Amino acid sequence: MNITTLIKTAAIAGAALASLPATAAIPLYPNAGTENPTTYTVTAAANANVIAYFAGNTGLFTNLLGLLVNGTDTGIQGLNSQTSNVGDTLDFGAVSAGDILTFYITVTNTGDFWYSDKSMNSDGVNHVWSTAYAGGDPGLPAGQFMTFEDLSGGGDFNYQDLSFVFTNVNVAGAVPEPASWALMIAGFGLTGGALRKTNGRRRARVTVTYA
Repeated sequence: MNITTLIKTAAIAGAALASLPATAAIPLYPNAGTENPTTYTVTAAANANVIAYFAGNTGLFTNLLGLLVNGTDTGIQGLNSQTSNVGDTLDFGAVSAGDILTFYITVTNTGDFWYSDKSMNSDGVNHVWSTAYAGGDPGLPAGQFMTFEDLSGGGDFNYQDLSFVFTNVNVAGAVPEPASWALMIAGFGLTGGALRKTNGRRRARVTVTYA
């Protein structure tokens, strides 16, 4: 193969790579080791089906995904965490825009149920973290990414045990828990106090002279 052929081959390979769709990185919870302080209200975005896409699993337990619509269980469960592949889907059926959606996992090893609504969890712990997902990974569309902790008490709080991408959902009202608000307010108070002391010191240095 001469140099001209090599150059042409490299150019063709480069063009082929450039034409491949961009791959978006699966989101990662940014504060691993700490319970997610944000709670979620999940609603249906439109009059359409809610589809779940399996996005990954790192937990050892076997989990199944389910959904409550306005507090009523659809009776549909699936996407076994130990046998599903990334991109496998579960259709929860049609919902109406504005319906309240509560996703949950059933942990078959322990019999526990962990919900996307923290107030429903028997241990009082937030078992989910959620963020928007732009799509791009093979088999995964743009949608809302949600990932679970499957151990009672939250385990290691890395929120990687079981992950999904959902379509036709809105996640709104993401609000820090009261304890987090208290810490934030305390921080503001300390900052304000420091500023007052600094301004007081600055005022103390001002001198007035008269001719």
